[in-house]
Amino acid sequence: MTQHNSHITTYLDYYCNLPDAPGFAVLLKGKWGSGKTWFIKRYCEKLKQQNLKNQKPKPWYANLYRKLRRKNLLKEQKQKCLYVSLNGVNSFSEIDNAFFLQLFPALSSKPIALVGNILAQIIKGTLKVDFNHDGRDDGTISVASPNVNLAEYFTNLEQSILIFDDLERCSLNIANILGYINSFVEHKELKVIIVTDETKLEKNSEYTTIKEKLVGKTFAISLEFDQALENFLKGISNRDASEFLSNSTSLIQDLYNQAQCENLRILKQVVLDFERIFDVLPEKAKNKPELLQEVLKFLTPFSIEIRRGKMLPTDIGRLLEASANMSLKSIGDSRDEFANSNEGKNGDEEKTLKEVISKYPSLKLYDPFPSAVWWQTFFDKGSLDLQELDQSLASSIYFQDENTPKWMKLWHFHHLSDDEFIILLNEVETQYLNRDAEFSDLGILKHVTGLLLYFSDIGLYSKTKEEILTDSKLFIDWLKNNNQSKLASYSVSTYESMFGGYMGLAFQGAKVQEFQDFCTYLEKAQESARIEILPNLMRELLAIMQSDQWKFREIISLNNSYDWGVPGLRYAEIPILKDIKTTEFVESFLQLKFDHQMTIGYAIKERYKFDGNNEKLLEELDWLKSVRDLLLDEVARRKGKPSGHSIQVLIELDLNEAIQKLEATAHRLQQSQNNTAIDN
Repeated sequence: MTQHNSHITTYLDYYCNLPDAPGFAVLLKGKWGSGKTWFIKRYCEKLKQQNLKNQKPKPWYANLYRKLRRKNLLKEQKQKCLYVSLNGVNSFSEIDNAFFLQLFPALSSKPIALVGNILAQIIKGTLKVDFNHDGRDDGTISVASPNVNLAEYFTNLEQSILIFDDLERCSLNIANILGYINSFVEHKELKVIIVTDETKLEKNSEYTTIKEKLVGKTFAISLEFDQALENFLKGISNRDASEFLSNSTSLIQDLYNQAQCENLRILKQVVLDFERIFDVLPEKAKNKPELLQEVLKFLTPFSIEIRRGKMLPTDIGRLLEASANMSLKSIGDSRDEFANSNEGKNGDEEKTLKEVISKYPSLKLYDPFPSAVWWQTFFDKGSLDLQELDQSLASSIYFQDENTPKWMKLWHFHHLSDDEFIILLNEVETQYLNRDAEFSDLGILKHVTGLLLYFSDIGLYSKTKEEILTDSKLFIDWLKNNNQSKLASYSVSTYESMFGGYMGLAFQGAKVQEFQDFCTYLEKAQESARIEILPNLMRELLAIMQSDQWKFREIISLNNSYDWGVPGLRYAEIPILKDIKTTEFVESFLQLKFDHQMTIGYAIKERYKFDGNNEKLLEELDWLKSVRDLLLDEVARRKGKPSGHSIQVLIELDLNEAIQKLEATAHRLQQSQNNTAIDN
């Protein structure tokens, strides 16, 4: 036993070894997950080691008992504690059975389960019989003296300690179960230990009244962190993971202290989850203790806060926004009005997320490793996204080499020496001003622009933010003149939309106003570019529909398998279909084989499956209806032919559902506008 609860152990030793029962029970209390059950079961194990002798069986069934023992069907149980969990218990007979089977454990074995059940009921005095095999008791046969029952048998077990766990989760009326327990203490003169989360019972007047008469000593169980972790580590098979966690005990405990958490069940889950993550890491990552420590630093607080209901997995992506609002407020920024309005919008949820961030001052919970999207997927779906994991590892500080992009090394500027920082900053600035082809990737361009603005904002770069914004606009103008398709086909990925980042890294300058101005300028340039090259985009998209239907699906729909990655030719959030002539689309569609038509139909239906995204695509509703009308005309022309029937099926399965989804969005927006008008 650890020092935390040694005083409890000392008292229980005294209580259990009293020559006579003192006439009161001992109560051990603690919150859910604090290790109460773990403590008392270890204490039971300690008492078992003393190997005290049970009293011989009562004379009236001594012969039967001896016969069963000779056949090795029964053995005396030399244990001191009889334990029962009251969780979900709704009858006293359940408790009796649980105790009895601990006295005679062989009766619970499969070969003699039926005999054991009959014997148990013989000892307790009754045998219930199902005459018509309908699963219900049709009658009760008296098979023993009414003066013989299990409780009376306990009277002769002077060395037994009865332990009642999970009192607060018992389905019986609290007064009834406490009265039942009291019968052992007061009338049968047995020693009893009760284990419960008393916070769930304190408001019950019946509990407090009866407890005063029943319980003589109450102890609060303290968290036995070290021993609990050591015990949990025995349950995982990966020795390397176990050794690392054992060496990280102080780190985990420090995070637990910051969280003010006393839940050992969460600790056990952290251990199991870390082993899962460790198993899928590449060998080069397993050999980097600092990387493993970084993973553990985020796994532990996320596990604690999510499992005790302080946040949802989907809130991981919102931590960046919450952190930004906290920063704006703390520095008295001129944009306090924005921060306050945002706080009001999110209400209590925003406040809770800020409280979560404040608990762990040494951690950037809003910018976790491997990445926010990776952790969200892990906790929300329980899956290990290996593609996102590989990308996060590649872009991390832990695997940088001569092939790592300079801007990415600069992103990790905290790990650079002063000289390294100056050299890299100058090199990236030169690339930026020379319109390096690498920066034509708009996600990277956002990163570099954000970095320069951030460095200027904190005094690490000589240019002003206004000068950097001007340079960035000139870069966009250059792209429009030299690589218009890059602007037109780029769309914000789901990762960027939700987490404000790209390639697993958050935009460093996201909180700087000039960065927002840059993003606005970029969006306008994209829209302008799309209008100018729209005919080419339409032809390109129709050509892809003809040649590669699955690629068409990836381009136009939000697809979880692909959309977390690098943005490219994607129109999932751009209402581009409305600009395709419906006659050309239908003509191209009808030229496809039926299985290819099915893929296109499925892609269109999938495009509108997310209600939040449909507001951006609402302009396509009339286009969809027009396409459906043209296809219905074709069905009419092909009446009586298999192809006509096939087109009708696709309309019903895919087009109709897509139209219904957009109509529902339009209706919701209209209702919202109406409500706003009424409020005004």
